[in-house]
Amino acid sequence: MAKIKPVTAMVVGLGRIGFRYHLRRMAGDPREKDMPADPRFKVTCAVETEPDRRREAEELYDIRAFSSVEEAAKARMAELAVICTRSIDHCRHTIACLKAGMHCHVEKPAAMNLREFDRMHAAAKKAGVLLSFNQSLRGHDDLRFIRDVIDSKILGKVYWIRATGLSYYRRNDWQQLKDFGGGLFYNGGSHGVDQMLQLADAPVYDVWGDLKHVAAAGDAEDFLRFSIRTTDGRLLEYDCSLASALGGDLPRWLVCGTNGALEIPNVEAPKTAKIRYFDPKKAPKRVNEGPVPVGRQYRIPEELPWIEKEIPIAPRKPWQEWYDNLYDAIRKGKPLNVPAESVRLTMWTMDKVRQSSQWKR
Repeated sequence: MAKIKPVTAMVVGLGRIGFRYHLRRMAGDPREKDMPADPRFKVTCAVETEPDRRREAEELYDIRAFSSVEEAAKARMAELAVICTRSIDHCRHTIACLKAGMHCHVEKPAAMNLREFDRMHAAAKKAGVLLSFNQSLRGHDDLRFIRDVIDSKILGKVYWIRATGLSYYRRNDWQQLKDFGGGLFYNGGSHGVDQMLQLADAPVYDVWGDLKHVAAAGDAEDFLRFSIRTTDGRLLEYDCSLASALGGDLPRWLVCGTNGALEIPNVEAPKTAKIRYFDPKKAPKRVNEGPVPVGRQYRIPEELPWIEKEIPIAPRKPWQEWYDNLYDAIRKGKPLNVPAESVRLTMWTMDKVRQSSQWKR
C-alpha cells in the first residue's frame, strides 16, 4: 500500500458549513467517536473574524487560527484552501489564496457574478493550481437518476422539467442581507441553476427570472423563479420560495416527455420515483379526424398501453465523494468532480436570471 501524503488544508470561515461540515470532514471531531480525522488531509490553520470561534478551533483542533485571509495566505501553511465565507467575499478570499499558490475549493455560489468568476478562474490558471466548486447537488442521486432516465429515452423526447421547493420560513440571518451577498437565489438558486443545466441537452436559448423579497427578516429575495429554454425546445423551470404557506406537497421533480413522465416527491432523501409511460410501437395509430368531431365526442381519455410503477432512485454510475475526489485530483492528477470550466455556464445563466427580473433585489 502506497504511503499517504496528507494534503495540508486551511478552512476559511468557521460558520455553519465551514465548521460543521468542511472542518469536521477533514479533521474529524475529537468530541465524536464516530467522526475520526481523514488521514489524507491535515488541517493546519483556519481563518475566522470572530475571536471566540478562532479560540474554539485552536483549542479543539490544535491549529492556528488567523483573523484575515491575507495574513493566513502570507503564512503559507496549507496547500488547499476551502472557502466557506459569506458569498460577497468568495472572489476576494479565493484570489488571495490562489495567488499564494494554494488549490481552492469554493462553497456555492462560486461568485457574485460572471465577472468575478472569470477573475478567479484566470488567477487559478496563472498560479497553476486547482480551482473547484462545491456544487454539491450535482452529486445527489435524484439528479443523476433523472439524467439516466432522460438518456434511456423511455419518456420519449423530454420537453419540460420542473423542480419545486416551497415553504414558509422568515429567515433572519446574513443569508437574507444584500450587503453580504445573501438571498435565496445565491443560496438555493445557485444549486437550482446548476442542476437544471446538467439536464440540458442543447445550448441555452434564453433565460427568464423573477426574484422578490416577500417575508424574510432582511432585504434580499426569499422568492425566486426562473425558466431556461434550450435550442432544442426543452423548458427547464425552477421555483423556490420561503414565503409560500401552501404547496409543500407539490412534487420535487416533474419530468415530462412525449411518451411519459417521471415524478419525484418533495421529501427529504426520496427513495423512489413514480413513472408512467407507454411504448409508442405498441400504441394504436392516432390520426386527426379533422374539423368535424365524429359522433360529437372528444374520446378522452385516449386508450394507451400505459405502464405505471414506482422505481428506486438508483443512478447507474457511482459518484466520487467530494473529498475523495479532491485528494485524487491534488495528489494523483485525476479530474475534478466540478471543474471551474463547468461552472462558468452556471454563473452566466445566473447573471441572465438577475438581469431579467424586473423587481429590485
